[in-house]
Amino acid sequence: MDYYNKIEELMNKTCYVIDILPKRVEKENGGQYFAVEDYYQRKTESIKIFQKFKDILLKLNCYYDFQVCDQDRCSVNPSPDKLTEWIMQCSISRKKHLSIYIEKEDALIAVNNGDLYMVLYNPNEELMSLAKELARSEGLYVWKAEN
Repeated sequence: MDYYNKIEELMNKTCYVIDILPKRVEKENGGQYFAVEDYYQRKTESIKIFQKFKDILLKLNCYYDFQVCDQDRCSVNPSPDKLTEWIMQCSISRKKHLSIYIEKEDALIAVNNGDLYMVLYNPNEELMSLAKELARSEGLYVWKAEN
């Protein structure tokens, strides 16, 4: 299997956002979305969010094998310490991102540098249910993204 072609294929499938907000903020909404986003982008705040992502992914890895790739390397089921290190690097490095392929479910999770959300592509019902439960336990939300 060509891993990078598989990632590209999955990124064109239905996707869900695991986010700090319960739904998409529309452009015409009032409020202080950009000021709040800037606040959460601060290093101390973004680290808190990525720690939640880390906890979700470590727990999810108890149920599914992960193939984790970044720009430099790929690893099947990296140790919890290594997976934690890679996820937390995404919170501080503007050039870092992870692609986590769950072959059993043909699904993908993307963790991108500086984003305040993760993206789950092509989840089946079982994976979606578990992702929602784990996100809720971390005070996060899961919602369907518009393509």
